[in-house]
Amino acid sequence: MRSSSMADHPPAVINISSSAAPSSPSKLPTSTHRLATQSAADALQGLTGGGISTISSGLKYLDNALVGGSHSTNAGLERGKVAEIWGPAGSGKTAFAFQAALEAIKDNGKVAWLNCATLLSAARLNAIKIPKDESEKLSIDDCFHYLSVATLSHLLALILHPPPSFPPDGTTLLVVDDLNSLVDLDYPRLPFNNGNRTEQQKWQAGRRYAILGSLIKALNKLATLHNLAVIVTTGCSSRMRTDEGLMAAIGPGIGGAEWENGIWSRTVVFRDFNGRFAGVQKCQGRNLMPLDPVGDVRNPIGYEISEHGLVKERHVEVNLISSSPLTSGAQQKTTGVHAAKAVRKRAYEEIADSEDEDLDEYGWADNDEEVLAAESLANKQTENGQAEGAT
Repeated sequence: MRSSSMADHPPAVINISSSAAPSSPSKLPTSTHRLATQSAADALQGLTGGGISTISSGLKYLDNALVGGSHSTNAGLERGKVAEIWGPAGSGKTAFAFQAALEAIKDNGKVAWLNCATLLSAARLNAIKIPKDESEKLSIDDCFHYLSVATLSHLLALILHPPPSFPPDGTTLLVVDDLNSLVDLDYPRLPFNNGNRTEQQKWQAGRRYAILGSLIKALNKLATLHNLAVIVTTGCSSRMRTDEGLMAAIGPGIGGAEWENGIWSRTVVFRDFNGRFAGVQKCQGRNLMPLDPVGDVRNPIGYEISEHGLVKERHVEVNLISSSPLTSGAQQKTTGVHAAKAVRKRAYEEIADSEDEDLDEYGWADNDEEVLAAESLANKQTENGQAEGAT
């Protein structure tokens, strides 16, 4: 009975396929749930060909210098690359980064700002103006994403392992402000010739450069994948140059071989000659001056900061007397955006060879004879006085 019932009612067959079987083996199903393939050349062309490939810094002369000095309409901070801005406190690093953020928003882009030290002023946020064609759709919160990073560990986790929401869609500029503050807290600098280092301090000294190498690689990867420009602002560190017979100088607060290779452009900002200046030290991956960053700045560009923290060009009247206390004397005055090189304090005069000079050219021999005669006369008078006293 059981066998006959099974014959009359065969077991049901469950089909787990999500789509009907194809009618012929040569015909594929309509939905394959796969993305269309694309060659690397087409992907690169679409990445570089669409939209604006640079972000303006707000200064025309600086934009041209960042692309090698060529006067192009598409000049400025290159997207897909990492740019470094360094300088002493109060020189205008944050102002430069904020000006670039405004220029990115003007071009219908978005900005992600990672703050590592001082909070961003609210007055600067009021200066953000959304383009008219996007003002009805977007607000400041949509265009400007601000995040305060507490420790270096938080920053590394965000950059090395970014969540799906970071950076937001449409971001064209990422700013990491005052990075050296977080690095110096976890891996402080130590004296160069300090023989009393502990094992922990020695480990931290070597670990500092390894962390910076991993960070710059992750920033370059993030910039390339999302086609955005990255600005990193850093402070200064003092450097002694006693071996070279020179005075102490300041250099970038962050360095190292891997960091140097990962930086596409470097700009220094400083205050001197009663004005503010910016100079490009590295552009398009090559150094414009020796690797020692404490040398001179070529073709500095004058600028000023408005009351809202915006940067604009300024024709600075330069009196070539540096703020250094060792420089004195009247100097030549010049006016312009580019500061000229300092001239010599005194005109160079050729000095004849001492072997060809006459010994009595300046009349020194006559004076010497008079002095010697006076000294011999005084000695004789002293000897006569002593002889008379003895008798």
